[in-house]
Amino acid sequence: MREDLEHNFDLAEFNNSCRVMKCARQLFPHSEKQAETWAVFCYERWTRGEGGTPEQQRDRRNPTWKKSLELFEKRRQKTKLIYYN
Repeated sequence: MREDLEHNFDLAEFNNSCRVMKCARQLFPHSEKQAETWAVFCYERWTRGEGGTPEQQRDRRNPTWKKSLELFEKRRQKTKLIYYN
């Protein structure tokens, strides 16, 4: 293990970032970049106490996120790959 790297791992902070990314992927299933950008913005607002929980921010951003996600997943399932020999 390298000693020059500082490892300050905080499990609570990691769990919070996972929670934010889960909400971000639900909002932006089509774009990892947009999800990451929104997650950083959401996390900063959440930790400052300005925007509410990630789930509240997600619901404010898109009240019909669940329906949109289901539609995205349904479209994604229709794509079938056909391999020819």
